[in-house]
Amino acid sequence: MKKRYIALIVLAVLIVLVIAAINAAPGIVKNYIVDHSEELIGRKMKIENVDFSPLSFTVTVDDFAIYETDGTTPFVAFEKFRININPTHLIHKEISVSEIYLKGLYTRVTQKGDQFNFSDILDKFAADSSAGALDAKETSVKAAKSAETSSDSAQALNLDPSEALYGFSVAIENISLEKGNIIYEDQKVGSKIHLQDFSVAIPAVYFSNKNTDIGVNLKFANGGDLGVHVQFNMKTQDFGVNVTLNKLALAVAKPYLKDFINYKDFEGLLGANLNVAGNVNHILSSNISGTAAIDEIKLTETSGKVIGISHIGVGINKANLDAMDFRIDSVIVDGVSANIELYKDGKTNIDILIEPLMKPAKEEPAQKEPKKEEESKPLKAIVNKLQVANTTVTATDHTPKQPFNYKVSSIAVNGENINFNTPCTINVSAAFPEGGTMKLKYKGALSDIGTMNAYISVKNLALKHFSPYSHHFTGYPISSGTMAFASENAMNNWNIESKNTIDIYNINVGDKDGNTDPEYIVPMKVGLYILKDKDDKIQFDVPVKGNVKDPEFSYVKIVWQTVMNLLIKVALSPLKVVGNVAATGAGAVGLDLGKNDEILIDPLATSFTSEQYAKAQKMVEALAKDKKLKMNFVQNFNLKKTVDAYKTLKLKTEFYKATQNKTTLNELDEKAIQAISDKDSAYAAYASEHAKELDRKTLEKEILAMADARNQELLKVLQQQTGVTKKNVTVTTAPRGSLTQKKAMYKVQIDVQ
Repeated sequence: MKKRYIALIVLAVLIVLVIAAINAAPGIVKNYIVDHSEELIGRKMKIENVDFSPLSFTVTVDDFAIYETDGTTPFVAFEKFRININPTHLIHKEISVSEIYLKGLYTRVTQKGDQFNFSDILDKFAADSSAGALDAKETSVKAAKSAETSSDSAQALNLDPSEALYGFSVAIENISLEKGNIIYEDQKVGSKIHLQDFSVAIPAVYFSNKNTDIGVNLKFANGGDLGVHVQFNMKTQDFGVNVTLNKLALAVAKPYLKDFINYKDFEGLLGANLNVAGNVNHILSSNISGTAAIDEIKLTETSGKVIGISHIGVGINKANLDAMDFRIDSVIVDGVSANIELYKDGKTNIDILIEPLMKPAKEEPAQKEPKKEEESKPLKAIVNKLQVANTTVTATDHTPKQPFNYKVSSIAVNGENINFNTPCTINVSAAFPEGGTMKLKYKGALSDIGTMNAYISVKNLALKHFSPYSHHFTGYPISSGTMAFASENAMNNWNIESKNTIDIYNINVGDKDGNTDPEYIVPMKVGLYILKDKDDKIQFDVPVKGNVKDPEFSYVKIVWQTVMNLLIKVALSPLKVVGNVAATGAGAVGLDLGKNDEILIDPLATSFTSEQYAKAQKMVEALAKDKKLKMNFVQNFNLKKTVDAYKTLKLKTEFYKATQNKTTLNELDEKAIQAISDKDSAYAAYASEHAKELDRKTLEKEILAMADARNQELLKVLQQQTGVTKKNVTVTTAPRGSLTQKKAMYKVQIDVQ
């Protein structure tokens, strides 16, 4: 009996000692690590408490910190760490962790060049023995040989977790991190990135054929928040990632931009909602979709001027880098404002902005046996919708003796189904000061920009704004005048053939500046006086041919040289030119301005000419001097005769389209249509066959609609003039019963408000 009691007592004592040892062990380990931390890692450490519960197999660590080399500043720290293990699951060949919890993680990483604030810790653990170095060298050689024989630089993982763990499965559940803070500072460039309130929630991680679900949320101290959701299958290596970024302050990138651009300040916001799906073994084959946007961009140049963008948005249907397949739903750009400056040394502000980027790269030593590059896959790219709106560009040229400053506003770019390899159409429009407009239609393939067609139309361009160039090249400043310009361009393999028509009205120049030395000696006043017809108009054509890649080729120079040659020619032989103008007269341009209170028009024209705009603008100048005045521009024409003429015009237009195989027409085509003779046998046969197809009532409706469109266009231009308001200028058409006037015109009626 005594022996039995003794055995029970001994067993009880042993159990107490084991429990005491288990409870005491964490404290012993903690004290040893803290006391010998400088020997172990070269840094001071702090551990407030370590606890182990043998019943629940839970380890808890409180108030942990590793300090910087100064021994007082925290490098890595956390408030609490807890891990719970389920040893009973080992019976079922499963390694099970039911919880990993970390609260208040703090990490501060600093970098200066290639040195980090933890480099000393890494150095302490680095192997420095000769045997270790030899082993590392042999490993490196083997790895290099393996890389050379491998056809793919990225090794496939092909992990089978059950085999790697000898038939055991692994399940780690309830992984969470709360209130984390991570700080990264690059002392060389002066940047700081602070991830605030960093949190991670992972319901479970499975080393098996189950999906692991990971969620990460964090805030940036300078503005913005990030959410990442990941699903990953350890066995198949398939993954899906969703990244949501909201209003990230791009100012965080300012220190790094200095390696690429010269700037004074930069700000903006970045947002994104992207989905990535793929396999770890084939990362480049992943499919990316979603949206990304940059808002409120302000880039301040060193000069103090600002390049601004209200919004850039991109919708991605699919992007696959391996297949070189990019399907973009939309690219939307809104509210761009920029300045372009050309300086006397030939540089622009853009050259100064990107100067760091243009520095020549350091030459790398040539490889003895360069690897053969794999043939690149053809690019497959399409943008379903391109839209640029509300864009303004201000150009300043400092090269003339008097600086040139010009603002182009309402710039819009629109395109659909823009394919990289097949021709597509892009339309561009813009507004110039004082009612001028520009339209451009481009058709071509982006993969072959040396082959394309482009049509440009400029209307009502006020020439006085270009006086600095006239003064620089000729010595004469431009005081007034408007211009229309139409250009049809066809380019094949960089060889361009261009048809250009220039239409100038009421151009006048001031006295020649005797203190300047112009590039061209041109008698501008005499030349312009002779070139103008009786209606104060100049019209001429400028054909252009050449190779755009030829260094000697300059499109603008050819046009300008043609104008200068024409002015010199007429100044040297005025009688001959005057005779030609007298012989052709206003009929050469098809317009007569009529009396001072009339603007003669073509009732079949869909828009106005430069001289018609100019005369209307001249008429409303009185409104700026007397605010009581009111003007009504009344349009009148003979409806019956116009219907007959319109019927003929429509027949000629359809005939022209059929014979020239055209579906859309430009201003040059319209001139060709007007030149078709009524006696042309082919046209006469066509008209005889198709005349009955045109209904007179339908034609009348179309003519009245054209008249209304002219009214709206004229009113829009007049309302941009000084002194004009919505109340003191109206544009109307005479009542239908009064449309019997012989001459088509706008008659101005003056009244007092």
